[in-house]
Amino acid sequence: MLTAVKHDNIVSLLGYCFEAFEMILITDDLSYGYLVDYLENVNKRGLLTWEIRLKISNAVAWALNYLHHEIEDQKVIINRQISSLNIGLDEEHGAKIFDFGLSIFLPPNQKDEALYVDGIGGKEAYIDPEYKKTCRLKRESDVYSFGVLLFEILFGAKASDPRYDTGTDGYLAHVARQSYRNGTLEEKIDPIIKEETCENNFILNRGPNKDSLHTYIEIAYKCVMESQDKRPTMKEVVKELEKALSFQANKDKLGISLEVIQLATKNFNHRIGGGGFGNVYIGNLKGETIVAKRLDTTYGQGKQQFLTELQILSEYKHENIIGLIGYCDENVGNIIVYEYASRGSLDNYLKNVDLTWIDRLNICIDVARALDFLHGGDGKQAKVIHRDIKTANILLNTH
Repeated sequence: MLTAVKHDNIVSLLGYCFEAFEMILITDDLSYGYLVDYLENVNKRGLLTWEIRLKISNAVAWALNYLHHEIEDQKVIINRQISSLNIGLDEEHGAKIFDFGLSIFLPPNQKDEALYVDGIGGKEAYIDPEYKKTCRLKRESDVYSFGVLLFEILFGAKASDPRYDTGTDGYLAHVARQSYRNGTLEEKIDPIIKEETCENNFILNRGPNKDSLHTYIEIAYKCVMESQDKRPTMKEVVKELEKALSFQANKDKLGISLEVIQLATKNFNHRIGGGGFGNVYIGNLKGETIVAKRLDTTYGQGKQQFLTELQILSEYKHENIIGLIGYCDENVGNIIVYEYASRGSLDNYLKNVDLTWIDRLNICIDVARALDFLHGGDGKQAKVIHRDIKTANILLNTH
């Protein structure tokens, strides 16, 4: 097998020895250990940030996609041993598949793309249940094992961990499917990669980006479906994991330096309002009028309120919720930068004769739409209770 493949995420065969009773393979250096070593050791596991875990997942996915779809001469290799025990790591936590002892070539152009084999190969907690039941081996059997690996990486534990032995087939995969379906899966995420505030909300800039995490979970769940026909191909898996990595890599794009905000606001020269959070200043950033709300703890609110507001604005996008442009959290420079609402707050217009009944109705409808969205109107996000709805917090634009 190793003489037939060449890929950055598959261990390279450097040579071998087959003399008398000696059978030795000489491969790349995997002295930095195997993924299972990191899952079993809390100190080592702490080195695996969410982004590193995503990169490991992507590396193995690329390698499997190569084995399933990209080897020359239309060859296909089914590995049958994908697990945390068989993923080696280099000094930069780059991942390589290294064990092919149970691997099988799938003949090219075979009609149903499956083999019927005598005897089941692989480790119990990773074995495709349909393959185990029917001896029908397909590429999707590797996809299932890979899905188990994804949940190992997410939960920070081996698939064979006793806590996943529920007395039924499937071990970790069974627990993952069950918890996904009843909405408790995120409770099982490795606490090392999940920084919590309250009620399992993620603090901005720590742990997984929400879109990254959900994309990862969705594709992992699909991989461990009981039926082979319901699982994705490795091509589809690669696409989704690359998307998850992209979401994570770009999560800090909203960061703006204090120096840039000072220049945009002319060193906070033009104050246009204030409240419990602090003062609000108008400015110009890259040709766009913006407002910068600067935290001042003497007004009653603190860093936790800053993080909460920032998190909600970064995750809940709606046409009737003010748009977030960026933020700064350098030292004492806790600032949120918003879109500019040219007409200011509603409380300044309540006695304005130009505010017609139709205008008032439209304002009420827009605020109701925003609250419906925050309360879970789209059915996908956690519900948000605003707790401070008042006319001073309703901004109006020229429309």
